[in-house]
Amino acid sequence: MPTMTKPPKSIFDLIDMEEFRKRTAMYIGDKDILVLKSFIDGYFYATWTNDIEVDNKVMFGDFHEWVARQFKWKESTAGWARIILSECNGDGKLAVDKFFELYDIFKARDK
Repeated sequence: MPTMTKPPKSIFDLIDMEEFRKRTAMYIGDKDILVLKSFIDGYFYATWTNDIEVDNKVMFGDFHEWVARQFKWKESTAGWARIILSECNGDGKLAVDKFFELYDIFKARDK
């Protein structure tokens, strides 16, 4: 009988999981950057409306500005997902892969 792994404790633990990265569509319905953005937004909305304390391993709110700077955009008003999507020529699947790459760099910058 296969052993069950523990569920992730936060969105950050989920994003870090190799299985989530390899099979993103299985977890969120489609491998698309805008679907991933909605999924992450939903997590934060659920924790906010239910007064659930979030483990802030990564200050995700800073991610917008950081992504804009990485691509030399003057401002981040488009949001990280649309910036990445634009830089990937509208390819939502490629943009998901780019998100994981950027997220890892962003997360490592504080270490």
